[in-house]
Amino acid sequence: MVNNRFFLLIVMGVLLLVSCAQAAPVTCVVPVTDGLVVYYNGSLSGDTLVDLSGNNNTGYATNVTQETNQSTGANYINLNGVDSKIEISGNEQVDVSGPISIEFFGSINTFSRYGSLVSKYSSGPLNGWYLSCSPDDPYNNIRFSAVLESGQRGYNSNINLVAGQLYHIVATYDNNVTHIYVNGMDSAEPRIWDSPIVRNTKNITMGFGSGLTYSNCSTYTFRLYNRSLSQNEVLQNYKSLRCVSPDDITIIKKLVYGDGGLPRYMGSYAIQQSDNGLNVLDNNLDVYSSVGTPFFQNNNESLASCLLVEAAINGVQWKDCYAPGSSAVLTYTGKNRSVQDTCLLSKDSFNLNHSVTYLGQTQTRKDGVSVNGGSAYEFYGEGLNTINGNNVMLYTDNAEVQCNVLYNETGKEVYSYYQTRDAGVTRTSSLDFPLSSPQLTPMPVPSGYLGALIFAEHADYTDHDSLRTVMYGTNNTTSPVYGKKGFIGHNLTGTWSVFAVSSYGGEGLDSPALKSVTDEMYDHGFEITPHSFTSRVNEGLPDRSMTETYLPWYATNYTCRNWIDHGLASGARNSQLKSLGWDPASEYYIMDLFQQYDMPYAWAFIDVTAEGDLSTSKVRSVGLPVDVVWQNTNLALDNGTSLYQWKSCATGKGLALTCYGNSTIDDMLSTYGLSIWHDYWPDNSSSSDYYYNKSTHEINETFDGLLSNISAQKQAGRLWNPTVSEYIDYWIAASNVEVKCTGANTYTVVNRNPDAVKGFSMRVEGTYSPKLDGVALNTKTNGVDTIFWMDLSTGTHTITLEA
Repeated sequence: MVNNRFFLLIVMGVLLLVSCAQAAPVTCVVPVTDGLVVYYNGSLSGDTLVDLSGNNNTGYATNVTQETNQSTGANYINLNGVDSKIEISGNEQVDVSGPISIEFFGSINTFSRYGSLVSKYSSGPLNGWYLSCSPDDPYNNIRFSAVLESGQRGYNSNINLVAGQLYHIVATYDNNVTHIYVNGMDSAEPRIWDSPIVRNTKNITMGFGSGLTYSNCSTYTFRLYNRSLSQNEVLQNYKSLRCVSPDDITIIKKLVYGDGGLPRYMGSYAIQQSDNGLNVLDNNLDVYSSVGTPFFQNNNESLASCLLVEAAINGVQWKDCYAPGSSAVLTYTGKNRSVQDTCLLSKDSFNLNHSVTYLGQTQTRKDGVSVNGGSAYEFYGEGLNTINGNNVMLYTDNAEVQCNVLYNETGKEVYSYYQTRDAGVTRTSSLDFPLSSPQLTPMPVPSGYLGALIFAEHADYTDHDSLRTVMYGTNNTTSPVYGKKGFIGHNLTGTWSVFAVSSYGGEGLDSPALKSVTDEMYDHGFEITPHSFTSRVNEGLPDRSMTETYLPWYATNYTCRNWIDHGLASGARNSQLKSLGWDPASEYYIMDLFQQYDMPYAWAFIDVTAEGDLSTSKVRSVGLPVDVVWQNTNLALDNGTSLYQWKSCATGKGLALTCYGNSTIDDMLSTYGLSIWHDYWPDNSSSSDYYYNKSTHEINETFDGLLSNISAQKQAGRLWNPTVSEYIDYWIAASNVEVKCTGANTYTVVNRNPDAVKGFSMRVEGTYSPKLDGVALNTKTNGVDTIFWMDLSTGTHTITLEA
């Protein structure tokens, strides 16, 4: 038997030789110095902070403490949120108004209204600027505000920070455009202020400010510049905070002994429990990605963090690190819920499954966990996951975008920003990101399309002549242009609502002339739906008996599966879905009829505005746009199945001719956008001829040109033009496909649907030849992306990428 000590010496000698042969100097990124006015790290010298910029702008600390991060060795300053602050005396050099860059690296440990990170602001008289928490509950966004010569301006970042998590936050203003960067990425739409900041001579304060509140935060780094940093410079500073340059001996020790780095036998990555979550480490023990503490928010309550009650990690262990092949289960409790994060680290990928089980009926606004770093994207789950740079909020519920609109007993709109979860219900959301392979991302549309435009018409003020005109270009069936223009002339389809009964404000299906056109539309592929049943909407009208009479018309004639409410702005109490049709206790209840006639989809009575971006989705979501379509558990059929709801984009009459122009549609497709366009194309009530000439019944040439462009994009395979129900069918099917990286450029794909998913589509950055189970797939390129698609049969498959 070989002596163990002798064997160990041989192994260490081999490792030392290999390490010496492979070790290379580590080059760290240095922070930007041009324009630097003040620079502090997290080290105290007595009660002062030394200015590392060389400008001798000393920081004077009051009631603060210095601590050390045990994972990185970095010092930081704790401000207690009660009476802690750091002051920088005003002088000509630090009295920066604009251009300006304000940089904070640290954590906000408790969010408070206007909790000040850095301030040079006066609330009376108004002047200066500040960087703080937001003024809106739960206060977990960053706010940048300044008093300009044109008045005070301010706005918030659009990502939700997590208490106690480290963030790199930079606000810049060049006297024209302002940015708020979080971890190197723009966290909100830049704002054009275009006016100088009103200068003041007040001290700069960290942790407090005039008219603001104290902030409970930890500061690792603060820098102030007298110019506006570019995004590349912000990224440079962010990267500089993540690197400590070791000497050659330290490198060898890291590679051989794991002193400050992973031993070679551990592989390239490891997992490690953090205070209340989990870290993924690279072989230098730098945090590659981190899973934060799960959070939740119930209706009418504040955002809160869950409490860790149990953590178990199994696998090959070195110190507090666990090698690939290890798994971790972290269990938390929150109000009325049990939360579990199940993690698996392989040599190829890191997988996180986040689940919430409700212990009693709960009205939840938010349930989720934050993931920072790496390339984390949702592949499978029941939530809306949003991304900003490398920060992902992995939600199982986010009812703030999946809201419900109802009318209360007084007829007023009620926006219910919660979803009802019953006891015993478990919801999950998962992500999987490769550690060395390229990232696959689900496309929001199938078959290689880049995006989708879905027409959703409301029946108001429609007659058979106006309808025929927008369908065929003219109502004159003998005209040489008949059928060469309009929706059908350009081979377009959509979801089209029609009244059942004619009345002032629109013809219905009881008009043979209108039904004739509607039948032709249905044969062409249009989805025909109710818009209530009559344009006359009053208290008690329509009632349940009207629904019992007319709903079968749509089911029989048009295989209808969708519903669009009408005329509820008055608050009338009747049998429409968002009035009292949803309420089982009401005489107007109709959801049992929805179940009887197989109607699982309904408009959410929500429109968003275009605002220069056609996409109905206004959230930077990951994968499928779950803020456009969602399953609303507040609206369940008699068999317990929840309705799927959808929201649309409305521009106002006539404005669509500009909003849906060629260039804006190109912009939408370049970002893989989806738009459900709500409009009134055959509207005969207005004197304006937005869509057709009301005297000659000829289609508006501008509008027809717009339809022609949409048709050309469709024919080119760039733009998908389904009905709303066709889109939701694909959305549901694609939501039930799970993808994981299981090898080098190899991915396991599981279709959990009972049937094949036609045209299931994904994309990858770079040029690749993808194969499904060894068979080459259809591909196209879009910029740097390769898009590929397949008819994915049910069960488990393998996708491989060949460079």
